[in-house]
Amino acid sequence: MKLVALVILLMIAVMSLVTTITPGSKTYKKPNPVVDLGKEIAKPLTQADHIGPELSSALERTGIKLPSLSGSKNAAKNAGRSMQDLTGETFANLDLPNMNFAGSTLSATQFNGALLDGISLEGASGEATNFKGARMAKANLNAAMFPGADFSGAELREAKARAADFSEALFVDADISFTSLAGSTLNGADLRAAYSAGASFVDVEAKKVRFEGANLTGVRFTNALLHKSTFAGADMKAADLTGAELYGADLSAAVNLTTEQLASACVDGDTKLPPNVTAPRC
Repeated sequence: MKLVALVILLMIAVMSLVTTITPGSKTYKKPNPVVDLGKEIAKPLTQADHIGPELSSALERTGIKLPSLSGSKNAAKNAGRSMQDLTGETFANLDLPNMNFAGSTLSATQFNGALLDGISLEGASGEATNFKGARMAKANLNAAMFPGADFSGAELREAKARAADFSEALFVDADISFTSLAGSTLNGADLRAAYSAGASFVDVEAKKVRFEGANLTGVRFTNALLHKSTFAGADMKAADLTGAELYGADLSAAVNLTTEQLASACVDGDTKLPPNVTAPRC
């Protein structure tokens, strides 16, 4: 805008010069309307430098803040990385709360130590993705596919991970309390010492999963397939095993497991139970 105004002033100056030159007279004093017009246009331009600071000062006194253009650009930049191929990229130790990675390819992508609370990974996929030690409270991993991913030490409290694939994934020492894994696949996953209180494993396929030392207090295993999974040292107080299939599972050293909890579960001849605990074969 300033550039346009300067061009206009330049044109007016040239016109003024032309109109003031009168052949044969050096003292021609007739009023020049072009010059007067130029002066009037120049007035607001000369005052602009004073108006700007005064307006800014007035807005600050009233507490009104104008939106920052650079901030808007950053917001757009951080709004999400959905539907992208981010294979091998590194986001380790970054603060990315509420970031949107939905539908993205994240094979070997590094998120270790990152702040990912509220992140959306819905429908995202990748192999050997690293979430070790990441904070992912209330993350959305519905329909995500992360076989072999490392969630060791990650905090996934109240996350949603329904109908996802975590086959052979590592959740060692992870916090998945009150997380919903309903309908997910966890075959071969490692949940040793995981804090899983209140989590939902309803309808999961979790064969050959290691639950040793995990806190499974109040966990719902309704209709879960837990074939050949191991539970040594796992605290199963108030865990719901209604309809769970425990064929070949080793529960011999499970803690706080009762016959009542297994009354509606299914075991076979290869299932190992704690002393004095029984379950129906079906």
